[in-house]
Amino acid sequence: MPTDPREGDEFVLAVPAKLDDPFPDLAYLREHRPVFFYPPLNSWFVFPYDPVHDLLQDPRLSSDRMRGFVDAAPADARPGVRTMVPYLETWMLMKDGADHARVRGHLQKGLTPAVVKRLAGPIRAAADALLDAAMPRGRLDAAGEYAFLLPAYVLSDLFGVPPADRPRLIAWSLAFVGFFNVLPITTQTAGDFVRSGTEMVAYARDLLANRRAAGGGDFLAAVAADGGLTDDEVAGNVMLLLLAGHLAVRNLVGNALWLLLTRPDQFARVKADPGLIPAAVEETLRFEPPVTLIPRVALEDVTVGGQSIKAGQVVQLSLAAANRDPAHFPDPDRFDLGRAAGHHLSFGAGVHGCFGAALAREVATIALETLIRRAPGLRLDPAGKIAWYRNAANRGPSVLPVTWGGAPGPG
Repeated sequence: MPTDPREGDEFVLAVPAKLDDPFPDLAYLREHRPVFFYPPLNSWFVFPYDPVHDLLQDPRLSSDRMRGFVDAAPADARPGVRTMVPYLETWMLMKDGADHARVRGHLQKGLTPAVVKRLAGPIRAAADALLDAAMPRGRLDAAGEYAFLLPAYVLSDLFGVPPADRPRLIAWSLAFVGFFNVLPITTQTAGDFVRSGTEMVAYARDLLANRRAAGGGDFLAAVAADGGLTDDEVAGNVMLLLLAGHLAVRNLVGNALWLLLTRPDQFARVKADPGLIPAAVEETLRFEPPVTLIPRVALEDVTVGGQSIKAGQVVQLSLAAANRDPAHFPDPDRFDLGRAAGHHLSFGAGVHGCFGAALAREVATIALETLIRRAPGLRLDPAGKIAWYRNAANRGPSVLPVTWGGAPGPG
């Protein structure tokens, strides 16, 4: 039953047991408490599509929320975390206005549509290589062994990281995810983050120096040739792309597979017409967004939905609730590949829209197409157990056992 936290019930996003299926509660809040302050988290939450869409682009709300990460770390870990702040402060994700436009504009020169197009071949090769190992045994953890590794390999190719160094990239990414997405921050997660961040910054600086000297066709080579950013700005934003481009894409691919494999009618349509795979990716983004909340900080007093948000207060924008708003998506709780094209908010909106959206779509589309083509009879493995990574801001399977019948498909 949906619950109303103003009437003594616990808030859905603060109750781990409710996170498996928060959508009934989110629907209730969207209708009855569309703009809601929750004192235990000291945050406002906004649920309907229209205000979420508008606030994502409202200059009165800032993306800069870096100070909270230092303050939230245990006292004994704060000195180490502070050593990372100069790099974290370079993140385009945390910048506003002209400074955001400057950093993003220079980074965009390394991730043009042409770069994404050139990555399609390496993405397919990486997907095939991961599946080559699984084909003889006829089963696969489609999350941990495929959806998790594939974006790490893609990011390696994007940055020009040699294949032998991919495990280091994965380890750094895991440390960043643990620090920014597992709350409360602990001495352990903070220490892992500082060690990994220090190593990654040194590595990124070496890569950048190499590209500056030798050139090349990857992201760092283009950014180095552009010359508009400092080495610290490049290194810091490589850290950001590792964080944002890894877990979210794993969640997207895993969610799409889970939704298709638990809906035989929709899966049959995709198998009959692989041209529907991009539609499956878009409907997954709407129905089960890999990232469910985007935070902002009010720069001045703002009135939203009749509620007064004060300067300095945190505003959490619920993408998961907005994407199922019936005012914009008829029958929103139905996963439907035939749904008319809509404008889900899973990649944000406006100038802060997801920097890597095109690459994420490309990776997810190729990942689904390759697995479905190569694994006849693909289905959930009845001998396995699905495990989920679900918290207030992230949704996706961490373990997704699948199996298949028939002869192994060709690479």
